[in-house]
Amino acid sequence: MDITLPATLKYFVETRVKNGDYADESDVVREALRFRMAVERREANVVQGALIANSGNAVDGEIETDVFLVMMEAAKSAGDDLKMIMAGVKAMTAAKARLRDLIRKVARDVRKNAAATEGEASLDFSEGLGSEAAYHLAPMPVEDVESPSGVTLVETDLSPARITRLDQLRAVLDDLKGRLDSLSEMGEMESLRLQMAMDRRAKLLSTLSNIMKKLSDTRASITQNLK
Repeated sequence: MDITLPATLKYFVETRVKNGDYADESDVVREALRFRMAVERREANVVQGALIANSGNAVDGEIETDVFLVMMEAAKSAGDDLKMIMAGVKAMTAAKARLRDLIRKVARDVRKNAAATEGEASLDFSEGLGSEAAYHLAPMPVEDVESPSGVTLVETDLSPARITRLDQLRAVLDDLKGRLDSLSEMGEMESLRLQMAMDRRAKLLSTLSNIMKKLSDTRASITQNLK
């Protein structure tokens, strides 16, 4: 069976294979499907286990109460997952904003030196990072969910050699843009995970609402029968 993935998922799959995490793209897809099925089985087994454990010596209302408690725990777990993913999305967004700011500064240096002659040994960095030395201690943003801002700035050398030519400046700019593209791809993946987590939590809360209504109806019925 041939599977066509959207660009964001395709990038994710290719990156995992390139990093050596999986042998090929099929392995990534199979692992993702196994994980999704495992989550669904786990949630179904928890509810089924609660039902089986109580079916021999409990009335319907008690079974529903046990299932309600199990679903409450599942909803809490889903909420914790949602908070973790949201923190990751926030950190990713903050990192992209900081990286765009760095790109704008480098781009200003490129424009300022656009008329520089080939091989010229003195470039003007006054409108961008301020100096050539600053390119070797640039504040590179790294996502950090523990930081209040969502970002940690790490001093990074943007060039292995002194920057004395315009083509070196342009190479730095291209590299930063590539980093931003990678962050954007990862951000889209995190947004997809966030949507899936929100959907899962919404389904659990809907189920809890239905159970609460059933419990309420059961209590009302019992009360009516006692009259």
